[in-house]
Amino acid sequence: MKDYSSYITDKEKEHEALCKRCGACCGALNDPCIHLQKDKQGKYFCDTYDNRTREHNTISGETFRCVDIRSIIYKEWKGKENCEYFLKLKEPSIDHSP
Repeated sequence: MKDYSSYITDKEKEHEALCKRCGACCGALNDPCIHLQKDKQGKYFCDTYDNRTREHNTISGETFRCVDIRSIIYKEWKGKENCEYFLKLKEPSIDHSP
């Protein structure tokens, strides 16, 4: 049996693996965060990911506070319809009731 810490670590990895790194939630399709970078495969990543939940600027200079995907998933933003987190949330839930 796994301990709680291992369980949480595995769940975080599972959660992170959903992301296709499209960058839409970080403004890649309109006014991106200055920390949003693109790798050689065309996937986006945050160059300050571990410190992302603080104030940042977009390319145009707009100031915002970066939040985790759970905080914006129910809001509207450009590219949301391609977000794996959003698509997973839209999947019909399985009813396990007898």
